[in-house]
Amino acid sequence: MGVSGDADVVGGKTTPMGKPGGVSTGHGPKGPYLVPVLTPPQQLILRLGLAFWFLTLVFFWSWWLRPEHIDHVGPFAFATIVLAWLTLMPMYFLLNVHASRKSSKLHAIPKRSRVAMVVTKAPSEPFAVVQRTLEAMLAQDYPHDTWLADEDPTEATVRWCDAHGVLISTRRGREDYHRKTWPRRTRCKEGNLAFFYDHYGYERYDFVAQMDADHVPTPTYLREILYPFADPGVGYVSAPSICDNNADESWAARGRLFPEGMFHGPLQSGHTGGGAPLCIGSHYAVRTRALREAGGLGPELAEDHSTSMLINAAGWRGVHAIDAIANGDGPQTFADLVTQEFQWSRSLVTILLEYTPKYFGKLTPRLKFQFLFCQLWYPLFAVFALMMYVMPIYALATGRNFADVMFAEFVLYYAPNSVALVGLVIMLKAFGLSRPTTAKTLSWEGTLFLFFARWPWVLWGTLSAVRDCVTKSFVDFRVTPKGSGPKQLLPARAFAPYVVLAIGAALPVLLVKHPFDATGFYWFAAFNAFLYGLLVTVIIARHVRENRISLCANAAKFALHASLALIALGVPLAGFYDRGLEGLYGLQQGAGGFRVVRIAYVISGAGMGDIGSR
Repeated sequence: MGVSGDADVVGGKTTPMGKPGGVSTGHGPKGPYLVPVLTPPQQLILRLGLAFWFLTLVFFWSWWLRPEHIDHVGPFAFATIVLAWLTLMPMYFLLNVHASRKSSKLHAIPKRSRVAMVVTKAPSEPFAVVQRTLEAMLAQDYPHDTWLADEDPTEATVRWCDAHGVLISTRRGREDYHRKTWPRRTRCKEGNLAFFYDHYGYERYDFVAQMDADHVPTPTYLREILYPFADPGVGYVSAPSICDNNADESWAARGRLFPEGMFHGPLQSGHTGGGAPLCIGSHYAVRTRALREAGGLGPELAEDHSTSMLINAAGWRGVHAIDAIANGDGPQTFADLVTQEFQWSRSLVTILLEYTPKYFGKLTPRLKFQFLFCQLWYPLFAVFALMMYVMPIYALATGRNFADVMFAEFVLYYAPNSVALVGLVIMLKAFGLSRPTTAKTLSWEGTLFLFFARWPWVLWGTLSAVRDCVTKSFVDFRVTPKGSGPKQLLPARAFAPYVVLAIGAALPVLLVKHPFDATGFYWFAAFNAFLYGLLVTVIIARHVRENRISLCANAAKFALHASLALIALGVPLAGFYDRGLEGLYGLQQGAGGFRVVRIAYVISGAGMGDIGSR
């Protein structure tokens, strides 16, 4: 076997094509293709939990929308929109989970089906990383051909593949597969895999499972991901993207891993029950006929999302294989994490602006809503996060509350809905639906990432996509580093936005002396600023600790980092010191006899009276 850049060099299986795809009836000769993910007792418990959550929703909104709570229409409307996002957005997740389905495994693809597994490799990815994946692919319990789609294979790589029976596909030297735009784009996984499918995949195989270099499949992975293809109407199969190989070594990896456990498990299974599960680029499988009819892999860095849309627009369906497990690497550093967020948000918004209009009309009404919601989720998330950041600043600057309610009363009505939602997530995890099953429901890593670290980069990515669309500029992609960790300190630009956010939230606390009715927002603004300062400290300290970076060799740069962290923490702490007690006094109004702070003053007159209080 040798490296091939032409279609007639490397051999492959030549068995006849499998059964063509078609419209599924939902049932095969042995029973249904899909069955509920939850057992009947679990479904009953979930319904009861959903009913309780809905009651807490009604409990809150029937109170919040009382006319007497409206003091100023503008601020009240602003807060109502934010609260609607926080309380109603989970409904999308919960309703999909209720409809979750998975393959029944009663049927299998035809025995003569031609199957391949292909793993991609970029020049920046060490062969040692992809070697683990190749060895796991060779150890699968289902017969198949194993391929390496290498951008630039070395002689050592070729020798290893020859010795282990691995076939190689490479677009090296093929300018027609290094285009600046889709299809067959340069410096992009889509162009690499497009060469494989054009020259080998479409003609030689009925089903192909494709993997990222670092995602190591379990021995039963291929069998599990092929089960749904027994339904002739299924064009692709998604699988959980579990990036936990380095979770013990990287807080950034855990920050993404834990919050996404519900997405890769119950939500994707819920999309199977009538929607469209989304391919995740780290690994998924396709029916080659469906992929070819759809026009090949989709555009952009988020080719997984666009490919899902194209295949659905071509009339095929997808299924989520919740038990097809492959474990990969999460981001090594915080810089890798935010780079991913920036690139993914920019890519999804680019798909929305440039490609979705072409395929939107071919989707069913439900799929139109789903893909539009998914592509708008990043911009919506960033905008609402910005609104929540601005709320305390606005209140202090204008001296206006958002509603004529007491904080204690607000907590009384709002907390049950939040607690019910967390309880539902804990319940789903107890049912074994989270992927990975060990993902924590509540964690400091997930909290810092999801609510504080993520949104500035998503906002930047969204705005960059709009700019790129208007200017028609070429966008290059950065491959997330794999292998050994960094030996240098993070660039300051990775955490500088949070220094600015910490100072920006704290300055109104220090500068506004008389916020009138908004005194309680002293505490909210200072606490918000403190959390951003804490985030800066965590980013710097954990990077040094996890990567064992010598401070002596980086003394000047570390001094700069430490100074920025002190500023990011110091300004909020100064706000707490100066206005913290006033803020607590404002918050405790309406708390009945409970008092944390008492304001004392000298009774006016001759100066001889006792201290008065209120």
